[in-house]
Amino acid sequence: MGRVSPGHDLGYHTLITRQSPTPQWPEIRADPRIEIRPDPRLDLRSEQLKNSPYPALDFSALSSCPRSSPRPQLPSVPPSAALECTEQLLSPSYKGKKLPRSSPFDRLADELVVKVFSFLPTTSLCTVSRVCRRWYALAWEPSLWTSICLAGDAVHADKALKQITRLLSRDTSVNCVQIEKVSLNGCSKLSDRGLSLVGRRCPELRHLEVKGCVNVTNVGIFELVTQCVNLVHLDVTGCHQITCIHLSHQNCTDTVDSLLHSRQLYLQYLDMTDCYGLHDPGLKVIVRNCPQLLHLYLRRCINITDVGIKHIASYCQTLREASISDCVQVTDFGMYELAKLGPNLRYLSVAKCDQISDAGIKQIARHCYKLRYLNVRGCEAVSDDSMEMVARSCPRLRALDIGKCDVTDNGMKLISENCPNLKKLSVKSCDMVTDRGIQYIAYYCRGLQQLNIQDCQVTLDGYRTVKKFCRRCIIEHTNPGFF
Repeated sequence: MGRVSPGHDLGYHTLITRQSPTPQWPEIRADPRIEIRPDPRLDLRSEQLKNSPYPALDFSALSSCPRSSPRPQLPSVPPSAALECTEQLLSPSYKGKKLPRSSPFDRLADELVVKVFSFLPTTSLCTVSRVCRRWYALAWEPSLWTSICLAGDAVHADKALKQITRLLSRDTSVNCVQIEKVSLNGCSKLSDRGLSLVGRRCPELRHLEVKGCVNVTNVGIFELVTQCVNLVHLDVTGCHQITCIHLSHQNCTDTVDSLLHSRQLYLQYLDMTDCYGLHDPGLKVIVRNCPQLLHLYLRRCINITDVGIKHIASYCQTLREASISDCVQVTDFGMYELAKLGPNLRYLSVAKCDQISDAGIKQIARHCYKLRYLNVRGCEAVSDDSMEMVARSCPRLRALDIGKCDVTDNGMKLISENCPNLKKLSVKSCDMVTDRGIQYIAYYCRGLQQLNIQDCQVTLDGYRTVKKFCRRCIIEHTNPGFF
C-alpha cells in the first residue's frame, strides 16, 4: 500500500462508515520479573487525550488481571459527544467545498415563514421568491396574494400583472379567485389590455385603484366592470380619458337612453378626481348604473354643472359623502338639488365653487342636518348669515372649513355655542376673524384638535387662549412670534 499524507482528507465516509478487520493479537502473560517502563513518546498523546470528549481508559487492570477475568470493555460514549467530536474532526480538516451556512429561517415552520411574508408588499414578495426553492414555493402561496399593489412609472404593469396571475393560477384550473384588491397607482404604462386581464383572471375583485394611469380609457374600465361584478370600490383619479362607466357594448358617444338600460353596478365608492373629460351626460349614465353609491368624489371635474348635480340627487338617494370641489360651474341651484339627499348626507365639500352663496349653504344646512363635515373654503359669498343656519341646524358638526369666506367673530360665536363637539376648524385668510372669535372657539369647543389661523388677525393673546383651553390642539399659523 502506498503512503497517505496525514493532511489528506479521505472524506466523511472514511471516518464513520469504513470498517477495518480486527487483528487477532496473541495472548500476553504478565511476567513479574519484567519491568514495564512508560514510553516517553506517550506524553504528547496524554496531553491530547485530556482534551478528548471520550472518557479515559483504565489500563492498570491489564498487568494484574488473571487469565480467567473478562477483557475490559470500552466505555459507552453519549451520542451528543460523538456528534460534537465528529464536527470537531470535520471542521478544521475539511478542505473541499465549504458547507453552506444554515439560515434562521430554516428552523421556522412553513406556517411561520408565510406569516412573515404576509407583511411584505407585492414587489418584495416577488423578490424573496428568487432566494431559494423553498421560498419560491412559500412566496407564491395563494393566501399571500389577496391584494396586488404596484406603483411607479418604471413598472411594466401589463407584463407584471400577466406574470403574477399566471403563477398564481398555475396549479389550479380556476382563476385567481383569492385576489380582492388591485392597486396600480402612478403606473403610466398600464393600458386597457392590463385591466382586461385583471377582469378575466380576478373575477372576485372588490377594490381597484388606478390613480394616475393616464393611458386607461373607457374600454379598459368597461372590460373590467363587466367581469368583476362584485366591485364596490373604484378609484380612477387622474385618468382624464375616462368619461363614462357603463355595462353596455356601446360607447358614451351613443344616445344616453340606450346606455341607461344596461344592468347596474354594485359600486359604493367612486373617485373621479381630475377626470376633466367627464360631462353631465356621462355622469348621468354613471349614477344611473350605480344607485348604491355612498361615496362620490368629483374634484376638479370642471365640466360638471347643476344638471349633473341634479342627476346625482335623483339616482343616488343614499349618498353619504360628496365632493364637488373646484367644479366652478356649480351654483346655488345645484345646492338646492343636493339638499334633497336630506339627513343621509354627512360629508360635503364645495371648496372654490365661487358661485355658491349663503342661499345654497342655508338650504343644505336646513335639510342635511346630520352633517359631520362641511368645506366651503374659497366661497367668498358665504358669510355669517349661512353660518348661523349651519350652527343651529347641524349641531353634530365635527369639521368646518370656512377659509377665505366673509365670516366674522359673530359667526365664530354662533358656531362655538351650537357646535361644542367641533374637532377641526380652518379660518385661513378670514380677515375679519380676530382674537375675540378664536377665544369663543377655545372656550366652548374644548375638544378642538386642529385649528388653522394662517393669515388671520390673531395675536399672541388668542394663541395662548387656545393653548390654555384646548391643550391637545395643533395650531397652524404664520406668525413667527407664536411659541
